[in-house]
Order: sequence, then structure tokens, then C-alpha cells
Amino acid sequence: MVEADAELLGISGDHVWAHKAYAKSLDGLPFPLLADWGMHVTKQYGVHNPERDAPKRVVFILDRDGKVAFKNAAFDARDPGHYVQVLEELRKLP
Repeated sequence: MVEADAELLGISGDHVWAHKAYAKSLDGLPFPLLADWGMHVTKQYGVHNPERDAPKRVVFILDRDGKVAFKNAAFDARDPGHYVQVLEELRKLP
């Protein structure tokens, strides 16, 4: 991410205390995990799953103006190809 001059943020519908416990279970996270307890952000970005009342796992890349430059609504954290795709998209940004 440093090479791409990008910042990685995670957003979850869980509360901050759950984030702290999750990060601790992994011996820390290399990025901030933001709490969207009221699901306001996930609803604004259209990635809220009303059946589960939870956000969907989606990757967004925002450009320097805050506009969505890339979206993968089928992101699978277990698929190395999805990480490659994100890095390729980051390299396309000016």
C-alpha cells in the first residue's frame, strides 16, 4: 500500500470493543478498522445486507477526490487474485 501511496481502512458494522477484540486475536491489524455501528456508511455506499443487518464484504478504491474509482462487490479475502486485482487498480490511479 505504501508503494501505491494509498491508505487502507476497514469498515465494519461491529462496535469498537469487538474491533479491539478481533485485532487482539490477530496480534494486531496493519490498518485502522472503523466502526459503522449504525450502518450509515454501508447504506450510503449501497453495501448493506438488510437480511443480516450487516455490511457486505466489498472493496472500494477511492481516488484523491473521494470518488469511487473501483469496486469489487464479490471480494473474497481468501482469494489471492482479488488482492492482485486491487493492487492493479491502485496502480491505475494518477
